[in-house]
Amino acid sequence: MGYKILFCSDSLIIDGVTSYILHVGTALSRAGHQVAVLGRWAGKGFQSRYREEGIKVIQCPSLTVGNRWFDKKGREFDPDVIMTDSRRSFPLATRLKRILDKPVVTYFLDHLEKTDKPGRDVSSLVKWSDAWAGAEDPILQTLPRHSSGTPIMKLPRPLDTAVRATPLPPKDPFVITCFGRLSGYKTPGMVYLMEHMEELKKAIPSASITVVGGGGWRLLKFRNMAAAINRKMGEQCVNVIGTKPDPRPWIDRSNAVCAASTSAIESILSQKPTVCFASYWMGHATPENLDQVVGSYFGERGGIGHFKKDPSLLKHIIPTLAEIYRVYGTKESVEDLVTIRERLSPKFSSRETVDCFEEIMKLFKA
Repeated sequence: MGYKILFCSDSLIIDGVTSYILHVGTALSRAGHQVAVLGRWAGKGFQSRYREEGIKVIQCPSLTVGNRWFDKKGREFDPDVIMTDSRRSFPLATRLKRILDKPVVTYFLDHLEKTDKPGRDVSSLVKWSDAWAGAEDPILQTLPRHSSGTPIMKLPRPLDTAVRATPLPPKDPFVITCFGRLSGYKTPGMVYLMEHMEELKKAIPSASITVVGGGGWRLLKFRNMAAAINRKMGEQCVNVIGTKPDPRPWIDRSNAVCAASTSAIESILSQKPTVCFASYWMGHATPENLDQVVGSYFGERGGIGHFKKDPSLLKHIIPTLAEIYRVYGTKESVEDLVTIRERLSPKFSSRETVDCFEEIMKLFKA
């Protein structure tokens, strides 16, 4: 018999937290558990993908977490456990814990940092959590010194059912797709590539860049930048699409993907040439360097340096893409794509996620 699991979501913006809910919730739903997501959302996000996977969506625009409608819907769903991230959604989870008297599992998708905001500082995370969970070893290893005895468990992000291996598109035109939140911290690689479009076109004459990602006012900034580049080049060679809830169609049409963290993993599992475009490590993911790349969570947890502070570290990007283009579609390059996908898949297995969740639930059976 399955458990009833209620995820809290502060909003349904498309980000790492809500995609984690999608991936973990999908694995748990397909394993026979009843999964719901409750949040104070407005606008579009992952709602349709949640529903496609049998996940119940409970949503209401609200300025605060103190909403009696949330309380009512939480009682009606009557979960066995409340799941929340350690930041924005945590105050909502603590309110529901007081009302429903159900255990709270708090998962950490980044290193724990004291925010000094009432209700989600470290002491609150300890007080109101019945267990802590993490998706990645580098984060899990830092939690014990803060937990004050709170049980710490692993709950990895499953991606084996989120993507599919698809054939490589024709070599020309050579479409380079960049995924990621548009910000100074996240996108130095994208900006460098756009600003050096002439150099890229000399190396790969048929190259074009597609940027898939959101960032509020920065989206307009990127679109203005793209328009200026296209006028200068005399062709539509840079396209800024904005946020999309499903990356699969964009990955499928890509000859190469430049992305960080989850998007990079999805690209590799889709069997596409992938250049890690993170904040601390950039380079072509290959069978030879896969352990290094995974160890830093594709450059999100550390690497060779911060690229925004040292742009000289970005000079290898265009030669890297030119080399991918040169060997594109050859027997050896395709074999490498298959190898890296096969090696990476077990690290993002739905079965492991379900098993880890059921281990967490054993904590509350006593």
